[in-house]
Amino acid sequence: MKKVYILGIILGACTLFSSCNDEWTDELFSQMISFKAPIGSNGVSDIYMRYQPDGSGSYQLPVIVSGSQTNGRDFNVKIGVDNDTLEVLNTEKYLSRKDLWYRQLPEKFYSFPMGNTCHIPAGTDVQSYNIDFHLEGLDLNEKWVLPLTIEKDPSYMQNVRKGIYKALLNIHLFNDYSGTYSATGMNVYLGESNNDPATTSTRTAFVVDDKSVFFYAGTWWEEEENRSKYKVIVEFGEGVKDDAGVITGLINLRPGDVANEAQIAPYGECRYRREFKKHDTKPYLELETTTMYLNYYFTDFTSDSANPILYRVTGNMSMQRQVNTLIPDKDQAILW
Repeated sequence: MKKVYILGIILGACTLFSSCNDEWTDELFSQMISFKAPIGSNGVSDIYMRYQPDGSGSYQLPVIVSGSQTNGRDFNVKIGVDNDTLEVLNTEKYLSRKDLWYRQLPEKFYSFPMGNTCHIPAGTDVQSYNIDFHLEGLDLNEKWVLPLTIEKDPSYMQNVRKGIYKALLNIHLFNDYSGTYSATGMNVYLGESNNDPATTSTRTAFVVDDKSVFFYAGTWWEEEENRSKYKVIVEFGEGVKDDAGVITGLINLRPGDVANEAQIAPYGECRYRREFKKHDTKPYLELETTTMYLNYYFTDFTSDSANPILYRVTGNMSMQRQVNTLIPDKDQAILW
């Protein structure tokens, strides 16, 4: 009798383990459709495209089938423009400061060569959805976002977790000189004084064209209401490469505001240096370091219009990019 009891336990255990193993042959999670467009601290998904004079550009947005098993069937995912989410984000993030709002990219500046459907074949878990951009004539002073959504359809389920069935594509055009610079070496003095300079940790250089960028003068905040009056444009001249591969050249500095009420003016020589070298511990990474050496004046005429203040800015600011040399397309190899 005891042997029969033990045998029963063994058979029960085998049945249990067999049923557990069978579970791995089935889908453990519902297969749902989402975008791979992670949201940053700014509330949008940053995408980067190299500036082209003709305004052309393209981006491949990954569309994902979630689940524990490889996708076993075809999906035809409907993708549309989301005209609602961006306004909600702007209102929550910036309240009434409409000068800081993200702007929805007008329809004439993009197209979908695959139409409004992304076909995901069986056996594929991630499929790229192509977006073509036609940005010639676009005002680069604004923050442009293309908001997309996976539309409802009875043939699939949207992945509504954390809103990843939506993609708020924040467009960043870049050139060789744009990006975030360390600006601790850029000193801002009151007039001709050499005492107690003000500094800021970083300055962001935004694209103007393929050879030029702009940033805001001195320590001017990038979210100030009058920031457009304090734009400094730097144009990088033709450089000379030395035996070590270091490129140096002159910079032409000018005001970004046509009226130049801030009286932005360079003095002395403004120049740049670009250095390329391998990462010390990761040889597949190339480090591109761009340094600007600048000297200019500007006048703060908006803080107290009755008492404008002259400032003198001198020093350097530097930006370093990491490029993965294992990726053939250099534009896609930059580690943002």
